[in-house]
This record gives sequence, structure tokens and C-alpha cells, in this order.
Amino acid sequence: MPSLDSTWLSATGVLIGILIFAFKVSLGSGLASLNRNEVHTIAACYLVISSIMGMAIGLIPEDMLGVALDAGVSMHIAIALLLVTMGVITARNWNHHHQDISRKTFWILSMPCPACLAATFISCSFLSKLLEIAPWKMGILVGSLFSIGIIAFSSALGRRRRSPSGMGNAMIFLGLFYILSILLIPAYLDFQKISIDFANLPATDMFCSYLLIVSFVALGFLGRMRGVSL
Repeated sequence: MPSLDSTWLSATGVLIGILIFAFKVSLGSGLASLNRNEVHTIAACYLVISSIMGMAIGLIPEDMLGVALDAGVSMHIAIALLLVTMGVITARNWNHHHQDISRKTFWILSMPCPACLAATFISCSFLSKLLEIAPWKMGILVGSLFSIGIIAFSSALGRRRRSPSGMGNAMIFLGLFYILSILLIPAYLDFQKISIDFANLPATDMFCSYLLIVSFVALGFLGRMRGVSL
């Protein structure tokens, strides 16, 4: 049985994670200057989704959950590439043509993605067991925190009145962060399990690593040439 301090420490960490995802959603709705009703509608959608996930805890077999999470990671790669692509287009259209398309592309940041859905479900499940609260109640609590965070962050970002290229830059940054997390987190976990002899590292693996680094550098130069300032 975990101690009271460790229980609340773990719960606080999960709640901070929820607020981080709420901030990600707010980058789209806040920087696209959506009106209050539109922001509240998005926040209400996440409240409903969290409530449904809370009620679904215990109804989904664990093996099906594992398959769903693996599929979410695969979809996450496509979303990361979509974020980078649409971020470049959003920033370039404003910097070169003064055309604001942020209201057409904000949904990539604000709409539920596999990462948000998986994080919401895992948060509801983990907190429900940790704090011994009924799953449906925890779903409502997580959804309420998510919604309040979205409204608060969107309001704060909306008051800054940044140019639409700011949202494009945010999309590029998040897309690259997603790609790096997909590449580095599994590698870090494997590194914790086995010791690697770097002297005997295959040349093909080293070449792929250098190619990945060069690709990111080339992407940065391409962004500069296309008028994207990070």
C-alpha cells in the first residue's frame, strides 16, 4: 500500500500532465483567436470524452487496451508529420502572403488526438485506482480539470494577440517534439534494459542516426527558406 505522500505525489504528477495536454489544445484555440463560445464548445467536448472514458474503465479488456495504445502510437507518427506540414503552411501563408488560415488549421492542435485520448483514459484509470474513486466520477473530475485548463489557457493566449505565424511555429515545434519522443523514448527504455557496446555498434545504425540528425538540420534550413521563423 503506497504511503499518503507518494499517493498524492503521483496524483499531482498525473494532474500536471493533464494540464500540459490542456495547454496543447489551447495553443490552437487561443492562437487562432476563437471566440468564447467556440472555446467553451471545445472544452465541453473534452469533458464529455473524459466522462465517457471514465464510464468505460473496467468494460474494456486489458488486451484490447494494449492493441489500442499501440495503434495510437502508430497514428501519432502521422499526426506529428501533419503538424509539421500544416505548421509550415500556416506560417508561410502569413509571412509571404499575409493570409491568415489559422482558423482552418487550428483543429490539428485542438481536436482530440490519439495522445490526448490515451492520456485521458490512462489518467482516469490510474487516478481511480490510486485515490479509490469511482471511475465515472474520476472521468468527470479529469474532464472538468481539462475543460477549465483549456478555457483558462485559451483566454490567456488570446489576449497576447500574436500573429498567425506563431501558431504555425507552435505546430512545427510540437510536431518535431512528437517525432523525437517516438524515437527517443523507446530507445531510452531499451537502454535501461540492456548495456550497449558502442564500439561494436553496426555501421548501418550509426549511418541512420547521422541521417536522422542531418534530416532535422535540413528541415530547419527549409523552414527558414520558406519564411518560417522559429
